[in-house]
Amino acid sequence: MVSSNKHIKDVMQYCKDIKSGKILSGLHCKKAINRFLSDLKRQGDEDFLYFFDELAAVDVMEFAEKLHIPDIGKKLELLPWMKFIYANLFGWKHKLDPERRRFRSSYVEVARKNSKTTSLLFPMILFDFKRTKAAESFFVSRTGEQSAKTYQELKQIYLESFQVNPYDTVITDSGIKNKDNSFIQFFSSETRGTDSYKNSMSVVDEFHAYDNDKVITSFRYGGRARKNNLVLIITSAGTNIAGACFAENEKARKVLNGMMTDESYFTIIYAYDDGDDWKDNKNFIKANPSLSAIVTQDILEQDLQDALITPSHQQDFKAKTCGIWSNDTSNWIPLVKWDTKVRNHIMGEELFENQNCCAGLDLSSINDFTAYTKCFERDGLFYLFHKFYIPSEQVKEKYRVENINIAEWVQRGIVTATPGATVDYDFIKADIVKDNERFNITELAYDKWQANKLIESLDELIPKTLLVQFDQSLKSMAAPTKDFERLIYDDKIIDPNPVAKWMISNAVIKADVNNNYKPLKEYKSSTKRIDSVITSIMSVSRCIANKGSKPTNTNFDDVLKLF
Repeated sequence: MVSSNKHIKDVMQYCKDIKSGKILSGLHCKKAINRFLSDLKRQGDEDFLYFFDELAAVDVMEFAEKLHIPDIGKKLELLPWMKFIYANLFGWKHKLDPERRRFRSSYVEVARKNSKTTSLLFPMILFDFKRTKAAESFFVSRTGEQSAKTYQELKQIYLESFQVNPYDTVITDSGIKNKDNSFIQFFSSETRGTDSYKNSMSVVDEFHAYDNDKVITSFRYGGRARKNNLVLIITSAGTNIAGACFAENEKARKVLNGMMTDESYFTIIYAYDDGDDWKDNKNFIKANPSLSAIVTQDILEQDLQDALITPSHQQDFKAKTCGIWSNDTSNWIPLVKWDTKVRNHIMGEELFENQNCCAGLDLSSINDFTAYTKCFERDGLFYLFHKFYIPSEQVKEKYRVENINIAEWVQRGIVTATPGATVDYDFIKADIVKDNERFNITELAYDKWQANKLIESLDELIPKTLLVQFDQSLKSMAAPTKDFERLIYDDKIIDPNPVAKWMISNAVIKADVNNNYKPLKEYKSSTKRIDSVITSIMSVSRCIANKGSKPTNTNFDDVLKLF
């Protein structure tokens, strides 16, 4: 696209610099650039419903650069990466209705100190308030205190950037409202009662720190009453992969990777790539597009040195400066080591019918998760298939306090919600018996806790399956744990199940003097589950012991010979 406007020239040059490698960038930044350039070429296609309105894109950027920013004592100057975001969010329109914006939801992930709030949140909220009829412009911060502080900054920008007529505009400590019934209001993530609004612009700041996605859901539904609303998430990466923000991050990556099509969803992620060395300062620019202009090299160097000297600060540095989603410092398997392409290779169970497998069963307390795992070995790789069970009456509570994804997992069939307030072991028994008819479960390893009655029943129903009590002591678990760990690092474990990923991220270890260890919860009363970690270790361990057995049905005597 050729343009004489400086802002559009900056956008196109930025795209060119990313594509050519002149600006070092991460994979998902490149993909966002490629998506934009590809869409520009598609404007003439009849089946492409959108066009790029250069004047609309320029309008919002010119508005932003007229704002006076008290903290720096001058007007705002947008950087090229910011202009790219403005161009996408405000430039793309519907061909059939040019008043309608294309993107109604957006996820922007960028490291801290890159001027997310000043350069994106403030201008977009103010632009919507000034230009939209009966605007309902909202922004949300994690806490009420942070929201109030952010609002005071926005209010000061408004007062210093515009001539305010007190007869036309009312400015209070809780919001701004004008005679046209447009208003700006702020919330915290804890605010209730956001469902009644018809938001025209909603900006959610630092979403990674939120406990749930209720405010996002509320705004997305509320905005449906408008034909031109936008819900924008601006955040850095975080350390909770069971949270709502990581779920949004996964959706964003799927859109950029072409695994999901959503023409109304814009996203760009500034982050290190898998395999990048977080200690290498050359990678700073990947997660910090404002490097040199706003955030300086020496400041990031200081943060890096602090992380190197103080291990407890490393996970925060990786998340907030490098864009690396990770776990707590004590976790056993770093997320970056688990979340690999090989690990996420999807292979259906039907490809293993009639093949031998080993299973692991970890029965929970009567009102919690239960995990059942099958392991198939093929060509040196270990394929894991899990089934999870939870009482249906516990789903809502666990959604609220444990994991935002549980309701979705139940809906998708990844987790089975058994009727009532306690786990119905008959569901588990029926699944194991059914699996044994479809596959050949040579061994079922189990933790004896809570299992006696179910195991007695299974012994009668699947007599050819050897039921192995798997001692959970440190002495017995240490070697199988290390075998499983080695297979993970060698990319020999294939396990794309999202529940298993959550559980592996929860597992911590505490080595004894002989460096023996097994997976543990962070603390005994923790609600972070590790059930599938235990069942995976048990099933893989028995599969290793039986490695080399042919994928045909065997009888009980044949199994005994393995010992």
